[in-house]
Amino acid sequence: MYRGSAIAMGLLFAGLGVLGLSHEAAGQAGQAAPPSKMMMLTDGRDIKNFDEAGNASWRLAERSIVSDHGNGFLVTKEPYSDFKLRAEFYADEGTNSGIFIRCDDPQRPSAQSCYEINIFDENPNKGNATGAIVGVSKVDPVPQTTYKWNVIEIEAKGPQLNVSINGERTASASDTKHARGRIALQHASGVIYFRKVEIQPLTAADIAEEASPIYANCQAGFAIIFPGQPQARDVRFTVAAGKDVPAKEYFVAKGGNRYSVTVADFPNGPYSDKQPVMDAIGELSKKGQVSTRAFVEIGIGKPGGQINIAEPNGRQLRASVYSAQHRLLITQAEAAKGDTEALQFEQSIALINGVGQDLDRVAPGNDQVRQYDCR
Repeated sequence: MYRGSAIAMGLLFAGLGVLGLSHEAAGQAGQAAPPSKMMMLTDGRDIKNFDEAGNASWRLAERSIVSDHGNGFLVTKEPYSDFKLRAEFYADEGTNSGIFIRCDDPQRPSAQSCYEINIFDENPNKGNATGAIVGVSKVDPVPQTTYKWNVIEIEAKGPQLNVSINGERTASASDTKHARGRIALQHASGVIYFRKVEIQPLTAADIAEEASPIYANCQAGFAIIFPGQPQARDVRFTVAAGKDVPAKEYFVAKGGNRYSVTVADFPNGPYSDKQPVMDAIGELSKKGQVSTRAFVEIGIGKPGGQINIAEPNGRQLRASVYSAQHRLLITQAEAAKGDTEALQFEQSIALINGVGQDLDRVAPGNDQVRQYDCR
């Protein structure tokens, strides 16, 4: 996707962290990766950091913790609030397992008293299958983890919860039901193996260091840098002469300037469509004297357009329109000419899927998938 002169000027992002690039990516630029801060809870050869709850048949086998019958948990002796957890697991066909975090009641972990991250490929409720945070963030598509070793990564940072399976984000949400508690490995049915379960407790400073100014609305399919906390309202948006559609507008009004993202859903329409983009750009063009106009793509097959308009009142409108995921997204920044926040707002737009992954996989610098925390 074309990002304009803002990137060249360095106005968009101050560093790799804002773009969501990993330490590994930074290391590729010539810097050594920092030492791991992870602490081993078990390498698969002991369960000294866990207590048992329930009657699952936990035992040590093949340098792993294994259970094949009963229903129960291995529960950490210590509670945790904010952390990163990494574990390797192997599930047989029909396995129903999971990792429960921030459990209020360590004797009876459940999806009500904890956050349950599911390991259950064949769950009839596909939204709560492997990789989901049950009742909080659905998974789609379901990763296939049966008959192989897999890596699960869980982040709990205040209300922010993220889950990845084998490097792919499967769930992301903000939720406040559980703030602190034990972590529990579950066996409910089938055969489950766990090994190399490690954790990094996070301090407030750790969380602040990784914080991003990007507002990611995964349900609406976009991420952007608003100059403040946006409000939302239902509106109608004109997509072509004589035709308007219901939409949701997310906006910030600040210092006489206005920054907005309007999202119109077309659930029965095509995944993406260039014509509504051209029509919407045409409607926006009526707001003043067009300075620049360009039609672009985000990634492959996701058409868009960008337009810069001098309005009759002397102010500047920077706008863009994109079509993807059965939606039309329109950004508008109406501000004084040369306003840097308007430039940053316009150039920072990213289209994302339901778990915060950037849909643009082909632009320079996007060889590693960017991921944003769903707000």
